[in-house]
Amino acid sequence: MRKIFLLRGAPGSGKSSFIARHHLQPYAISRDQIRLLLANLTYYYEEDTDCLHQVIPRYANEQTEKVVDYLVEEKMKRGETVIVDSTHIVEESIEHYKPWVECYRYELFIVDLMYHKNLRNLLNRNEIRRQYDWVKPEVVRQMYINYQENLAVPEWAHVISPNQLGKALSQRESNLDHFAHVVAVPDQVAEEDFPHVHISNFYFSFNDRFTEMYGTYRNVVTIGKTKEEIINDFRLPYFVFKFHHKHFLISACPIRNEMLDPIKKVKGVWTYSTGLVNLADFMEIFPQSKPQHVHQFNLTKLQPDRLLHIW
Repeated sequence: MRKIFLLRGAPGSGKSSFIARHHLQPYAISRDQIRLLLANLTYYYEEDTDCLHQVIPRYANEQTEKVVDYLVEEKMKRGETVIVDSTHIVEESIEHYKPWVECYRYELFIVDLMYHKNLRNLLNRNEIRRQYDWVKPEVVRQMYINYQENLAVPEWAHVISPNQLGKALSQRESNLDHFAHVVAVPDQVAEEDFPHVHISNFYFSFNDRFTEMYGTYRNVVTIGKTKEEIINDFRLPYFVFKFHHKHFLISACPIRNEMLDPIKKVKGVWTYSTGLVNLADFMEIFPQSKPQHVHQFNLTKLQPDRLLHIW
């Protein structure tokens, strides 16, 4: 649910086109766009063609890196999906994100746009780009060589192709059919009324004391009740699951259909496209959709001091 995507590719590999094609402009942090905010375009003379090119200056690189780092970490602090538009060719540029990935419990995906791209293709694309997107051909050549020498990425990172982005952004339902019972523990259930936790059952906890006692068990999932719990305590805002061949969603607040669309069934598993929704938005009290796309159990509907046995 907490995911950061690094676009990987030399100039001309199609990173900007990829962002535009998937309508990701509102979510992407672009190093080139930040450079343009920090410094105006400048001219570069290309001797081979006797041509002046108006290009993005590189003398603001140090300030650009500081701004990018600030923006990335601020979004990760809030649990937001992060997309970074830069080359990310060498392994060190990927390792740079590891402290934040560990601190804020993120998954990191590398969207590899160099797949099936050869040097001639990159150079040709570079020549037809908009004027200020043009870069020196020797820069493209060197990045292509560096990419070939750095095909391996850190083992904690996931490499995906551009057409796998949708799958990476989606949330798959969990199949709980093999459990005998599914039990929800609301926030005001007294300790003496807690269920006996058994491996054959599955439990959802809204109850801080129940989570303190059993939250580390593999068959216990804690659902956040507040924005602070979701963002600072890393609790899940919702959980989608199948039980007795029916499909359910459990959360503290009702979740609108617009935040779940489109729900797709892939190889018998329902997936929910919630990857670009801010975690805090799942705690907003929006009017309930009529009808709802999936059967929901919400803390707002449960009796706060009684266990709920689902099905």
